[in-house]
Amino acid sequence: MPEQDPAAPLAETVAAPASPAAAAASAIPSFPHADEASKWKEIEPDHLAWRRTLVERQLRQERLDQWTGYGFRLLEYAIVVGFGVAFVWLGFYAVDHKASGQAAPLIGGGMAGLVSAVLAVRNRRN
Repeated sequence: MPEQDPAAPLAETVAAPASPAAAAASAIPSFPHADEASKWKEIEPDHLAWRRTLVERQLRQERLDQWTGYGFRLLEYAIVVGFGVAFVWLGFYAVDHKASGQAAPLIGGGMAGLVSAVLAVRNRRN
């Protein structure tokens, strides 16, 4: 039986990530184990500090991307609520001025477009 290098991974343990989230999580460079870290320290003393700043920078960028995503989602909700309020106000205005017959297609079409846009965005994300 041939000898296998202990540092080499076994063939059956190496597999592709099952999901895109696992692939994204594996894109972050991991910090080395203690024995590997000591080897790197002997070769290049500043390597571990460089690797740590790289990992911290990537994590900071991911947090910033998450906060940006939250901000855009909040903006989407504010726009939808704003248009909903505007259509309700337009409906009350039309009823008060006895022009509900002329405003009904405008309000109905606008609300249908708003609902279809919300459903399209929600179904796209899932």
